[in-house]
Amino acid sequence: MAETGGRGLIVLHSSPLIRKAILDLFRGDPNVTVLGGCPHPTAVDTLPGGRPDVALVEYEQWPEVRGNRSYWSGTRVILYSRDNAPRSVVECIRGGAAGFVHESCPPESIVKGLHDVLSGRSFWHLGADEPPQPAPDTGVWGTWKLSGREEEILGLLLRRRSNEEIAQELCLTQQTVKNYASRVFHKVGVSGRKELFRMLRPCG
Repeated sequence: MAETGGRGLIVLHSSPLIRKAILDLFRGDPNVTVLGGCPHPTAVDTLPGGRPDVALVEYEQWPEVRGNRSYWSGTRVILYSRDNAPRSVVECIRGGAAGFVHESCPPESIVKGLHDVLSGRSFWHLGADEPPQPAPDTGVWGTWKLSGREEEILGLLLRRRSNEEIAQELCLTQQTVKNYASRVFHKVGVSGRKELFRMLRPCG
């Protein structure tokens, strides 16, 4: 049964334990109406309370959500993922997601992030700071091959670290970081930080 109160939330995830754990974070929250959870996009019509304002969606199920724009057009989607490779994050950005949550995100950050999304902002929790696993060589943008160092740089850029901060963290010169960043922007298909961060802004 849907709770009454604030703006509607559903959790779309194949694991019942994850659905329950996330929904339980918001039960009793006066600013969030817990509409419920379901294991697959085809089951959303069974939930009470109408279309959600925000949905936390398992990353693997996102293609089906995106394929049903008529239902999800008014919903801000946060992707929940086991994979925090920069490639996956950028795919979410390009696809219009309002946020990205790695499974390592602590509960209090999920709560704050969802409130940010309900307020019209975006939310990106990329997980632990260790370097992500290298991405595959090919994908939705054609040829994509980042070196391990470029993966590190992109991960830190997505965390809005400055060139100076990246240089200190990776023990590189700022010019080396600048060179790496230029190659990363070219491979991702953006002109620079401003365009990358524009993709992080809320959509809709």
